[in-house]
This record gives sequence, structure tokens and C-alpha cells, in this order.
Amino acid sequence: MLSSPVWRGSPAFAFRVGLLVGGVVTALVLVVVGSLARAPLPWWVRWGLVWAVLVLVAVNELGLVAIRFPENRRLVPEGVFRLGRHLGPLQFGIEMGTGARTYLPSGLPYIAATAVLFTASLPQALLAGVGFGLGRALMTTASLNHPDDWHALWSRHTSFLTPLLSGAFLLSLLGALLTTT
Repeated sequence: MLSSPVWRGSPAFAFRVGLLVGGVVTALVLVVVGSLARAPLPWWVRWGLVWAVLVLVAVNELGLVAIRFPENRRLVPEGVFRLGRHLGPLQFGIEMGTGARTYLPSGLPYIAATAVLFTASLPQALLAGVGFGLGRALMTTASLNHPDDWHALWSRHTSFLTPLLSGAFLLSLLGALLTTT
């Protein structure tokens, strides 16, 4: 569906903007709720919760245990296209960008969400939301613009890409830890 001509040009731009908006909205909700949840907790308990989720995600991603993290295991309905050529893709992007209305192919967003919930300032939360939206937009853009079967290519290189992206994520999390304590 994303490779159809309707996703070329400005509708694709509206979709990508929606992904960014969805990521930012989610981050704002997490930081507001987190401001209440973290108030009674010392910094080391908050970071302990982040690292506990990190360990759970890591053992799940490595296949050592089978944990089913909460997710809405369905696609965003095609009914969003009733809004027209630009607002439909925008709404679709917002819903996908929240991460709450569709599949999450990795456990990394759960770690990021926990970190935002328990440790992030407002600017850090906004950066995390933009990062999530950009990540989803990058994946969509790569899929749309790649001349070959992009998913097959990604799958062939997953043993290299997964540790690389996970390592980059861990470095950013470590940087956040060092700057907030």
C-alpha cells in the first residue's frame, strides 16, 4: 500500500509530518505522566526501572525468553483515507507515529518510553519523540524509494544492523544517564 502512487509527493510529506507529530505527542504525554510518577522516586530507582526494561527487552530480542510486550497488533485502518489526499496520510502518520495504534517491530521503543517516563526533561522528551517519528519516517522513506525489495535487503543485513542500531540506542541512553544524574 505504501508503494502506491498516492504516497508519492505531498501526501508522503504529510504522512512523514504525521509520524513526527505522533512521536512528539506520545513523548509529551509520557513526560507529563512521568512528572507525577517520578516525583516520589530517587534518581537511582528511576534509572533502575529503565535498565530493568532494557534487560527485559534485550533477553526478549535475543530470544532467551518470550515476552509479549503490549502493542496494538493491528494496522491503522484504511478509513483514515476518507479525509482526503493530504489529511488522510497526515492522520495515518500521526496514528502510526504514536506507536500506540500499530505494530512495533522492536522492543527499543519500550526502553525509550520508560526513559522518557521516568527520567526525561521536556526538551529531552521532545527530542525522543522527534527521534521516534524520524525513525519511522526513515524506514518508510527507505521502503518507498528503494528500487529492490527493501524488506528482503534489510533482512539479509539484520545481523549487522540490529547490533549497530541497538548500540547507537544504548549510547544515547548512556549519554542521557550521564547528563541527568
